[in-house]
Amino acid sequence: MTIKSATKLGLALGAAMGSTALADGHELDIVFINDGHVAPYHVAWLSGFEDAIAAYDEAFPDIAITGRWLSAEGSLEKMIQQTEVTINENPDVMFVNAINVDAFEPLVAQAQEAGITWVAVHSPMESADYSFTLGDVANGRNQGLAMCALSGGEPYQVAIMLGQAGNPSGEARHDGILEGISACDNIEVVAEQPADWDTVKAQTLAENWLTQFPDLDAISGVTDGYMYPSIAIAANSGRSDMQFFGYDGDIPIMQQMEGGQVMADILLSGTREGWNFVQMAYRISQGEELEQVYDFFTPLVLSEANHAKALENGFPEDVTVYHVDQALEVAANGYLEFGPDSVQ
Repeated sequence: MTIKSATKLGLALGAAMGSTALADGHELDIVFINDGHVAPYHVAWLSGFEDAIAAYDEAFPDIAITGRWLSAEGSLEKMIQQTEVTINENPDVMFVNAINVDAFEPLVAQAQEAGITWVAVHSPMESADYSFTLGDVANGRNQGLAMCALSGGEPYQVAIMLGQAGNPSGEARHDGILEGISACDNIEVVAEQPADWDTVKAQTLAENWLTQFPDLDAISGVTDGYMYPSIAIAANSGRSDMQFFGYDGDIPIMQQMEGGQVMADILLSGTREGWNFVQMAYRISQGEELEQVYDFFTPLVLSEANHAKALENGFPEDVTVYHVDQALEVAANGYLEFGPDSVQ
């Protein structure tokens, strides 16, 4: 969509700065700059983002709401260029899923000087107006704890696909997974390698690992994008016993949890996030005082049978778990949590 020039927002950044809202008849222009390659999660992200913009624009006719979605396709240089161009176009709110947060610090200052609200996505930045975070360490820990509880107590080999060097969100997920795994002594991490959020690299890793580690029991990943090629490679290799532990709440991956090889996932859901981005931008436009660090609700997903088994094996009862049917409904319908009714 085309960005329209607009009066800048007065931001709710605490008592020192105060807050103002957009007046009737003004516009709210939103830009999202994504780090990764095109993957099912990003397709869902964009779908939720576009559907939410249309719904909010219809529900609030006094404000013309528009948005754009850009993808850096894994290139730091391209992402910096896209960000510089976007700042010159003067949107109201920028959501930036930075590949490397340190590289974007000067651009945050430029955006703020131009009156643009900068929302750091997934990897928090102290300099950003807001950070949209995921509780990555806790989520990773829950994945690791689920692995412990579902591994059966026998020797169990796992290989972990990591994110991209310098990306705090991926590193936090990895730290959490290792912390969760440390709760049991039967799991051996035989390999840890980055796939740079790239499904092609994930495919190569899965192929190599299945050859290098014939006794490999499971593949863990910091994104569901890695699960698609890994599951396919295991199937082509006749490894119907291989287990998978994902992170993203992609609908096609969660659909493989009932009686399938996907044992656990983390319910982000690109659709949910896309809706929540637009809700957050709308609330900012209305002068609401938001928490500077917004922690997105991301429960663990298990099948009902695996949840019962995990609890029997000592999985913590206080960890919030969604069963597959509930998770699929929430993942597909972002408006249930973040639609216009949630702010009226």
